[in-house]
Amino acid sequence: MIDNRQIRAARALLEWSQADLARAAGMATSSIKAIENSHSTPRRETLEAIAATFEAAGIDFCPPSGVRMKSDVVTVHQGRDAATELLNSIMRHAPNDPAREVCIIGLDEQLACEVDGPEMQQALSARLRQGGVRERILIADGVKDFLREEACYRWMPRDGFCRQAPIYIYGDKVAVQSGTLRRQTIIIDAKPLAQHLRALFGVLWTGADTPWEKPAFAVRRERDADERAVA
Repeated sequence: MIDNRQIRAARALLEWSQADLARAAGMATSSIKAIENSHSTPRRETLEAIAATFEAAGIDFCPPSGVRMKSDVVTVHQGRDAATELLNSIMRHAPNDPAREVCIIGLDEQLACEVDGPEMQQALSARLRQGGVRERILIADGVKDFLREEACYRWMPRDGFCRQAPIYIYGDKVAVQSGTLRRQTIIIDAKPLAQHLRALFGVLWTGADTPWEKPAFAVRRERDADERAVA
């Protein structure tokens, strides 16, 4: 989460006054002043809204307290901060996007919990629910151990499932998380790419099995093969 020093530094890079930031973020100038001077303790949602405003204007926040102008549409985070930066990016952008949705392709929750800790996925899901953001997740067919509500999931064929590199689509961004010994998150800021992948996700989602109603793809294929053999 950003702090008051980063807010002041980001304003300086953009040559914004406190009034400029307040106007862009839809807040009162007095609120911005109080946050920067540590005269108030802002809510998480307030800081996320400020961060999203700056990022939309071309600011990149670097852990732990750095600020820089974006020079590329691709940002790479490695090591122990990789998962945290992905979570923070999702929370800054998904609640402010008209779709208010996160689409995930190829998530293996067991692997994610082993690598990042179970609290990471649980925290993401809880914060998204609080922000009114829904999740749609394509998982490997046959999996029935869920961290979220069942309605969030649909099965995809295992022959097209890559547990090592889940893809997150949210706002105007696409993120890929990979690695186990050394975690890496690649975040791509590209609206056309996000729109295209979201449309492809929709096609996959519409044709996918729901874990609580239909048999897995593998079972269905075997059944279809048996029916063809009988015919």
